[in-house]
Amino acid sequence: MDYVIKNREPEDVLHYFEEISAIPRGSGNEKAIGEYLLDFAAQHGLEARMDELYNVVIKKPGSAGCEDLPPVILQGHTDMVCEKNKDVDHDFTKDGIELVLDGDILKANGTTLGADNGQAVAVMMAFLARKDMKHPPLECIFTTQEEVGLIGAMGFDASDIKGRRMINMDCGPEGVCIAGSAGGTTIDVYKPVARVPFTGKALAIKVRGLKGGHSGGDIDKERGNANKIVGRILYNILREMPVHLVSVDGGMMMNAIPRECDAVISVEDIDRAKAIAADIEKKEKSQLEFSDPDLSIVCEETAAPAEMICEKDSKDFIQMLYILPTGLVAKSMALEGLTVASQNLAAVKTQADGKLYILYSLRSSVNAFLDDMGDRIDLICREHGAEAVFRPGFPTWEYTQKSELRDILSKAYHEVTGKEMKIEATHGGLECGALLAKIPGLDIAAIGCDATGAHTPQEQLDLNSYKRMVDTVARTLELMCE
Repeated sequence: MDYVIKNREPEDVLHYFEEISAIPRGSGNEKAIGEYLLDFAAQHGLEARMDELYNVVIKKPGSAGCEDLPPVILQGHTDMVCEKNKDVDHDFTKDGIELVLDGDILKANGTTLGADNGQAVAVMMAFLARKDMKHPPLECIFTTQEEVGLIGAMGFDASDIKGRRMINMDCGPEGVCIAGSAGGTTIDVYKPVARVPFTGKALAIKVRGLKGGHSGGDIDKERGNANKIVGRILYNILREMPVHLVSVDGGMMMNAIPRECDAVISVEDIDRAKAIAADIEKKEKSQLEFSDPDLSIVCEETAAPAEMICEKDSKDFIQMLYILPTGLVAKSMALEGLTVASQNLAAVKTQADGKLYILYSLRSSVNAFLDDMGDRIDLICREHGAEAVFRPGFPTWEYTQKSELRDILSKAYHEVTGKEMKIEATHGGLECGALLAKIPGLDIAAIGCDATGAHTPQEQLDLNSYKRMVDTVARTLELMCE
């Protein structure tokens, strides 16, 4: 293929990153990338398997003199969050990612980049293919559907995995070794509604300009939630006049803070409704002045549809959307800067079957928070004629004070960069807890590089930092052979 990234090291890693970027691999659509990995393994004479969830395991014997050492697990996920700007024509089920190189920064053209977690996939492929690398036996685990609840890891069969040390490469920034992560759950909220013939005037409301971000790593940054802003606008219009909801469409993924939301409503006094929306825009801009300054709200009259939702169901849903919580819930009193609990009102949709739908993501390193947040959401939904359906949760990866693997990684990072590695926990939901439950006693360390804007079209990868991450993992494997 004609590579975008040329004359940069590590060349093999970057070329594999480009190759997987050409393969559509949104969550639930990992069959093609799985088959690609099996073909790759066959070409290199490596043992490999793929299960019904399209998780892939590829094993490589140790290098000369290291064949009898205990195996080491390298792990990452093949799926990516599929987010794009509304004005970008891109079909994530068919189209590859259009990469854009800007100096030392790799980006995508109006879509998510997929460095989360393509960076890990490319590293594992390069290490599996290299002939001149010193390393113990490798067991590379490529999991699926991580971005929608760690489904691949939760369903993974670890019975043939011999390694008891695992390097996960699904976090960052550079220089931080993660030693614990949050657990969580996902909630699907369904609101049945009755529709009636359209009357009044149709008003389209559009929220744009928000940063969005990762609902784990960025939830504490006080960024705007487009769905909640629309809910605030609709509720304040409802306080002055009847509102009939026609449709609503905001957010896409459970682990992305929603950047954009569209709603169409019916009102009698369209000028007053616009004025109310303009007033809310001023208030939101004041609240988000430092965290999300580019917010814009556009209201314009639009063509009248055939139907609208009845007044009672519209009122119930608007009130529910307004009062449902989102954002930071609690911070740690033991580890500075660590978010302990959060909730993300991730998506609001008008479904094809006529129901209104809300997607929620809850995270916490303390199960009691998950229980309490879930109970509150369930109560609000029931009081407004909606049903909250809880999906199976994913487990917490609890911090352990001592880790031989962390010590080796820290030494390797210092040798590569001359800097000390920090040890922290994260509010992100890593697969480490799910795999630890299947491989008791597993010593885990999670690292990454400087890659910002995850789960948004602003996602970008610092190629210099990426090289240092690759060199650190390679040196860690060498140290295990000494």
